[in-house]
Order: sequence, then structure tokens, then C-alpha cells
Amino acid sequence: MKKALVPTLVLVISMLAYQRAVSQQGASSRAESMDKSAAATYEHLASAIIAIEATEDELVKSILLGYHAAAQGHLKAAAMDEKGRASHLEAAASEISNIANEGDKRIQAVRQRLAKAGHTHNTDAVTKEDFMFINSKEKKDIVALARRVGQMGESAKTADVRAVADELGTMFDKAIAPE
Repeated sequence: MKKALVPTLVLVISMLAYQRAVSQQGASSRAESMDKSAAATYEHLASAIIAIEATEDELVKSILLGYHAAAQGHLKAAAMDEKGRASHLEAAASEISNIANEGDKRIQAVRQRLAKAGHTHNTDAVTKEDFMFINSKEKKDIVALARRVGQMGESAKTADVRAVADELGTMFDKAIAPE
């Protein structure tokens, strides 16, 4: 019996060592599998965040394009309608201001909410303001143009209104051009 006990003990100890090695290998492969899964999930999250930011950029760009189209429409109407010129110029000035501020009050409220949550875009080196397309120098120039348009009044000449429309177009195209 003693002779049979030693080989049996060797066999039992070998089997336990084998089971332990297999279970550790399983745990190791599970940990590796978890790491791969976590990395893949994080990669998908990064792709989603990048896609959301690109979508936000395009949304804000389309909002700015809308303000620009409205301003140009009012400037065109002002050039053609001498009697209503002042009201069209005031409306154009308002739309130009919306361009400078990258949004009207409702859009700015959303942007402020996002900023409070830590979502920022580009920080202007001079003013430390957050912006997406219109930096502080462009904003200053566009605000000055809006002020000038608002002050033109009914006595503005058609050629002057058209010149302002061209100036706005140039400024706007430069501001929203890809960097």
C-alpha cells in the first residue's frame, strides 16, 4: 500500500499544480480580455466624442451661415428699397452682430452652459475668450462693421450698401475658412 501511495500523491500533486496553472492562465486571459475590451470601448468613446465635436462645429458653422445669409438679404433689400433702407440696415446690423458673437442670445446661453460644464473650443491668446470660428480680432472688426451698418440710415447710397455687403462677405469667408 505504501508503494501505491507515493505515485498517487505525486499524481495528485501534479494534477493540483496543473489545475492551478490552468486557472491562473484562465484568469490571466480573462484579465487580458478585459483590458482589450476596455481599450476597444475607450476607442469607440473617443471616436464618438470626436464625431460629436465635428457635428457641433458644423452646426455652429451652419448657424453662422444663416446669420450671414440673413444679413446679406437685408443689405440687398436695403440697396433696392430707399424708403425701407434704414430698417433693413438695422436688421442687417443685428445679424452681423450675431456673426461676431457666434450666436444670438439663445445660442450664447447654450454655449455658456457648455462652457460651465468644461466644454471649450479655441481660446483666444489675447482675450482668453473661447471661440469656435470668430477670434477676438475678427470679432472686433465685425462688430465695428455692424455698428457702421446700423448707423448708415436712409441717406446711405446704394453703392455704399453694396460695398458693405462685399466687405461682410470677405470678412465672413476669412473667419469661417478652415485653418
